[in-house]
Amino acid sequence: MGKIMEKLLKVFSVLAGLLLLFITITVAYTIFARFFGIPGPVWVVQFSEYSMLWMTLLGAAWVLKKGKHVSVDLVTGRLKTNTRRGLNLAHAIMGVAVCGSLCWYGAVVAWGQYQRGVTDIQVVDMPKCMILVIIPAGFLFLALQFLQNFVTGLKQLKKGGAKSALLKGSAAPLESDHRANSAGGGKK
Repeated sequence: MGKIMEKLLKVFSVLAGLLLLFITITVAYTIFARFFGIPGPVWVVQFSEYSMLWMTLLGAAWVLKKGKHVSVDLVTGRLKTNTRRGLNLAHAIMGVAVCGSLCWYGAVVAWGQYQRGVTDIQVVDMPKCMILVIIPAGFLFLALQFLQNFVTGLKQLKKGGAKSALLKGSAAPLESDHRANSAGGGKK
């Protein structure tokens, strides 16, 4: 499952990048068109809004996998490595729970919108479920990535040979530990 997930995340990240490019080009064209007195396409704002939602949720799991998500390490950066590892495992479990809940709720809402035939009435009428379907899909992949992070952390913990380390508040090194240690910020 890991290789399939990795390939899907790469495809999703490319799609997210293409959506960003689409937003950039269409908004820039609209700005220049207005500057020269040419009427710009009226659908740009609507599809830019949709694209921002899709772009965010398509790329989120890939960003998490690469460890490039925004994180505030003001407190955790000062903790011992073992404590930080334990918090990373707890973070992964909480991520699975929150993203799983949002996936479920997003699926319920999108399905409800589909069943009722709700339409987003703007310049171009769109079925609301087509806009919202990315929410459960995006959070599903985020939950799966958090789960993969947790499993990887547990495997590294077992590889370390200290099964009781988890009980003492220690956990396996995660990617963030490797970055911190390579930057000279890791404590042992």
